[in-house]
Amino acid sequence: MRRVLIRAALTTVWLLLAAVIAVGGAGLVTALANQPGTLSRAELTDAGDRAAAPGLEAALRDVTALTGDVDRLGELGRGALAALVSSDFKVLDSAVADGQTLAHSIEQRSGQIREQLGLLPGTGDLERLTWSPETLHRRDVARRAVDATGGLEIAWIRLAAGATVANRLSVLLTDHDRIAGQAAATGRKLQFAAALKTLAQAEDKLTQAKALRDSLAGTGIDVTTLTQWIDRNSEYDAALEHLYKATVAAKGRITKELRQAAIDERKAHELLPSNTSGLVIILAEIGRGGLNQAVIGIEQTKAKLQAAVDELSGTNGEAEAAPSQDPSDEPSVAPSVAPSASGS
Repeated sequence: MRRVLIRAALTTVWLLLAAVIAVGGAGLVTALANQPGTLSRAELTDAGDRAAAPGLEAALRDVTALTGDVDRLGELGRGALAALVSSDFKVLDSAVADGQTLAHSIEQRSGQIREQLGLLPGTGDLERLTWSPETLHRRDVARRAVDATGGLEIAWIRLAAGATVANRLSVLLTDHDRIAGQAAATGRKLQFAAALKTLAQAEDKLTQAKALRDSLAGTGIDVTTLTQWIDRNSEYDAALEHLYKATVAAKGRITKELRQAAIDERKAHELLPSNTSGLVIILAEIGRGGLNQAVIGIEQTKAKLQAAVDELSGTNGEAEAAPSQDPSDEPSVAPSVAPSASGS
């Protein structure tokens, strides 16, 4: 009987020990499950969240201001494109200059905001322990917003380069037509030496236009129409020059060379554009090749910034713990209105 009582007592002690161990293990599991950075232990990240809050509010204000600047840059881009198509080069140059300054400012301010986000209290390897998921999410949204502005300055430089080249091309081609017309008028007065000298000035304008055409082709812009315009005018200039030289060499006689030169001049003249509508097409192609893409890129950046501002300010609902995706909808750009072609 004594042996049975001892065994029962030992069994009772072991059962009590097992119960104590089970209760302690359950408490340990519960404690480990409620880590800092979870809703069940919000008090553990309260200090970190409060420390980061002023910096995040400042980031919201900065990103909001940045969105307004990008919106203004988009307006300047659309204005530059419209001025290019309508050949209003004074407005074009002004818009390009203002946009260049603004794009550089946006790039600099984005870098400053990015640097400030990197200096928020609690940033580092332990930020997931010191910040709540909401604070982490707000920081990440602000960071993605300023990252979206990367490349805006380069896009504007491309826009400015395309606009400048288009402006210069328009001037060169217009000057060529004017000077070539003067050469033809002088030739009709039988002043062939003076006509050849004037014609050389017109040909120099085309040479400069060819160099600009080659630079545009290197950027991937379609220069097919521009090349045809330049080539046809160049061929006519060469044919007219040959006709004048053949006329001088013939000394009043109808030579075989003079007859062939006259035929070549007539053929080349028939291939010339009848009016200035080709210039409008050239400018439109340059716009499609570079300017439109730059404007679209600016509009896409503005959309991303506005989405970030809405999320950070809570205007589109409370921010979720999971990072949001970048907006996929691309904004549309109103089509430019091409001016009607003027007379020849």
